[in-house]
Amino acid sequence: MSAVTDALQSYADRGVFRGFRATPAARGRIAYEFMWLTRKALHADFDSRSGTIRFADLLPAIDRAIAAEVTAILDARRKRGVPDHKRIDGRRVRVAGTVRRGTYSLHVLVRGNNHDYAVSTALNLINEMFVALRERHPEYLIEHFGLSAE
Repeated sequence: MSAVTDALQSYADRGVFRGFRATPAARGRIAYEFMWLTRKALHADFDSRSGTIRFADLLPAIDRAIAAEVTAILDARRKRGVPDHKRIDGRRVRVAGTVRRGTYSLHVLVRGNNHDYAVSTALNLINEMFVALRERHPEYLIEHFGLSAE
């Protein structure tokens, strides 16, 4: 199918995801659905024409404080002082987060043939965001993702 599908499938094969599904969609896109981190399915898509992996509606109904925190996580991973294994390599991917109508989405533009790197970068960022939310906003995860209060 695609290098992105292969990269995501490797996570599913290792048991990181549950219920992984890749479905061809209109205009050269592939839609993905899988269970990871929460009880709610995570949705992503890959547009082969633009080379963009999009995690639309990643964080629904966020307020300004949460939006600022996830934006700060993304910005911090771009700084030179961050160790190489954690820093986003702008020569390999472009990463952007957007908030529209209170919903946060993550977009990763793959540069060249860096599909594996793009997938791992996106998943590491998402994991870091959810860890921060667990620490500072557990009520948000309980309300929107069905996580246990314990």
